[in-house]
Amino acid sequence: MQVCTKNEQINANLMGAARVVPHQVSLIKLSKTQLKVLQSIMPGEKVTAAQIAERCELSCSWASTLLKTVWEKHYLHRDGDVRLSTGGIMFQYYVVK
Repeated sequence: MQVCTKNEQINANLMGAARVVPHQVSLIKLSKTQLKVLQSIMPGEKVTAAQIAERCELSCSWASTLLKTVWEKHYLHRDGDVRLSTGGIMFQYYVVK
């Protein structure tokens, strides 16, 4: 998956779609921090919020929120495992191929 970075040409079809529905661009566009999180995940690697927090120097809760947002924008897949000790769910995220 290719992610647009600074100074790259934006696809004309994408620009046209953005002009038609500008209010929905935020549903797919990544912030700088979200992009940093996405780029810190290697293809084929599954990561947790704690791992991303350490790599990107973020709090675990903020890393979890960012991962969830990137997942909601369909840049990541995620699997959830129930943690028997706490009853919570620990998600693992990986890059969409």
